[in-house]
Amino acid sequence: IEWTPTRTGEISPVAVFDTVEIDGCAVSRASLHNLSFIEGLELMPGNRILVSKRNMIIPHVEENLDRGSFDLQSVIPAKCPCCGEPTRIHGGQEGGTKTLFCDNEHCETRRLRQFVHFVGEKAMNIEGLSEATLEKFIGCGFLHSFMDIYQLDRYQKQIVRMEGFGEKSWQRLWDAIQRSRNTTFERYLTAMDIPMIGNTASRTLSRQFNASLDAFEIAIFQQFDFAQLPDFGETMHKNICDWFQSEENWYTWSELRNFVTIAPPAPSASVPASDNPFAGKTLVVTGKVEPYTRNGINEKIESLGAHAGSSVSSKTDYLICGENAGSKLEKARSMGVNVLSPAEFFSMIGA
Repeated sequence: IEWTPTRTGEISPVAVFDTVEIDGCAVSRASLHNLSFIEGLELMPGNRILVSKRNMIIPHVEENLDRGSFDLQSVIPAKCPCCGEPTRIHGGQEGGTKTLFCDNEHCETRRLRQFVHFVGEKAMNIEGLSEATLEKFIGCGFLHSFMDIYQLDRYQKQIVRMEGFGEKSWQRLWDAIQRSRNTTFERYLTAMDIPMIGNTASRTLSRQFNASLDAFEIAIFQQFDFAQLPDFGETMHKNICDWFQSEENWYTWSELRNFVTIAPPAPSASVPASDNPFAGKTLVVTGKVEPYTRNGINEKIESLGAHAGSSVSSKTDYLICGENAGSKLEKARSMGVNVLSPAEFFSMIGA
């Protein structure tokens, strides 16, 4: 079992096993998700396991053939494999999920993952800052905070002399950094990596506060109830409030605003309500809907005056079911949610 700190501090377990062939592909690794999953299968290093590929894509450990000698404490590392600080078991009360954590906010692997998320396509979208490049820059002392990315020109002379770089590579990177200064409310909020506040939740908040970071900040100061928003709940409300109670997070949020410009909300080319059966409805997508990316189809849904949900719930009106549908389809059927194929969805909007 390999253990790797993530950007949130959770230490993620991965099973490494003798290579097997499934559906013509060689498979030797599979996520073990969390401690509860390991505990449920009584997994120990050296056990024989059954492995499948769920939805013909994702390797999954289905069963342990050598149960009987399980000891959780002997499985988990007592110290973070990156920084060496003590680990902590989180959760598990009242049937909750157990996870392993490193609480060291300065853990190098955890910090690197945070930078990788920040520059990613769904966040600030800075091309050229790969994980390997970020690791080099952090190791050289060029990057301590997200704001340092926008001041990398201080180290231009050192960077152009680094292996794999030169004047042209530097210029491409610097141009990408400059382009990222013009961003959106959704990207900025996603980049902050507030737990459970990804693209879908950020779009909802952008709509609620008219893409204004100032209005969002005022709402936080005035203790706005985020749980009232579609697809939000008490946990997401608490995550937002807790995140902004951190002095370090507030500093990053406010300082970074000095380096970026937030675009105003784009005018929506909405389908007239008389021709649109989805206005005011909540739609969730599972699987691939050609020719759209997940963000693209969600934007299409929003343009209809509908809400693009991230999970199936009692508030879901329709599930659009594309190729390689996941567990959302089973849940939708069990809850009696209307299920549409992509062709049916496009037909209903006259596309």
